[in-house]
Amino acid sequence: MAQVTGVGKAESFAASELLHLYGEIASEASTEEVLRQSALAIVRALPSERATVYQVIEETQELESIAVIGNVSRPIRIPIRRSSLAGYCASECEAFLVPDAYGDLSAVSGELRFDPSWDKMNSFRTRDVMCVPAEFQGGLLGVVQALNSTERPFDAQSLKKLQMLTRLVSFALHHARMYEELASLKCLKKQKAQFMRVMVHELKSPVSAAKMLADGLLFASEDDPRLAKVLGRITKRMDEMVGMVEDILHLSKVQDGAPLGEIGELDLGPLVTKYAEGYREAAAAKGLGFELQVPADPVCVRFDEQGFKLVLSNLVSNAVKYTANGSVGIRLERTQDGIQLRVRDSGMGIPAGDLPKMFKEFFRASNARKSNIKGTGVGLAGVKEIVERFGGSIEMQSEEGIGSEFTVKLPLGAGA
Repeated sequence: MAQVTGVGKAESFAASELLHLYGEIASEASTEEVLRQSALAIVRALPSERATVYQVIEETQELESIAVIGNVSRPIRIPIRRSSLAGYCASECEAFLVPDAYGDLSAVSGELRFDPSWDKMNSFRTRDVMCVPAEFQGGLLGVVQALNSTERPFDAQSLKKLQMLTRLVSFALHHARMYEELASLKCLKKQKAQFMRVMVHELKSPVSAAKMLADGLLFASEDDPRLAKVLGRITKRMDEMVGMVEDILHLSKVQDGAPLGEIGELDLGPLVTKYAEGYREAAAAKGLGFELQVPADPVCVRFDEQGFKLVLSNLVSNAVKYTANGSVGIRLERTQDGIQLRVRDSGMGIPAGDLPKMFKEFFRASNARKSNIKGTGVGLAGVKEIVERFGGSIEMQSEEGIGSEFTVKLPLGAGA
């Protein structure tokens, strides 16, 4: 009758050995390579003739061999059921040692059966088997299994060592999965951005054509005031639609990872003056004060000019758009840590409950939606992506009915 050795208190490995194993496990990015290194470490440390690291496939409730050291000819997939050794380990989340796989396994479970077909396929005679669940933060990630023939029997100490090594495997598997999920999300985000760009390009052509037609009709209808008034409203709305399409197009380009212009060392002083001055007339038309402060000395950052224009234009145009009376101020200054661009206004401000969502795509503050001021909600999302791409950050302070201030912080460039 097979004996099952229980799990006792593990005796520690030498610190240098554990650090060496951790270094091997953590040195690779892909899940497959991380776990192959793990299986190699297990074979060396126990020692073991075969080692298999399984990962859980949640969609099918199976274990799939993602790393195998030993004479196994093809990948293994095992249902997570109590009838197999690895399946039992996964279903019960229990570590165990079986001294004789071909013997009576009822001491582990009456349902357990050893499948000899793998031995026949690989010219191997399994005797000792150890299985340990790979768990991280309360979740099962996989199973680690070590096997030997009659030449190298495992003992209780072997199981303790395998449990210790499995902790490293669990850690490595968790972080490798996180890395792959992040890469997948980035790929999905890029595909979404590419789709948006194609879609917006297709939308931009008929919108631009309709606007040109409306402008032509407006020019030809100067002698008919009623028709001119209607056409004027049409062209105004078409201008708004073209602006929205361009906003979405800019955001899709930013999310696609492509720079909007040539990247280089930029002196922001002249650029702030150049692009901010374009909004002075719009502010004056609303009776707003317009203050612009730019240092005389160069303030250089590594950026692309089109990207910076998009950042500044979004912040200043929003300040003018959402301010009914008072003033708008733009200030560029050099600080100990880098460069700050501040854009403040005395406008409607942002409700406290909306502040955490302001940099999300297509989100607009509730009071802005109620005011019937047109917008897409994509501007601030694009601004944040551009600024962070160049190592900067953006902060926001706002109070409903009082106004808002946005602060962009950027690191100094080499020529600063």
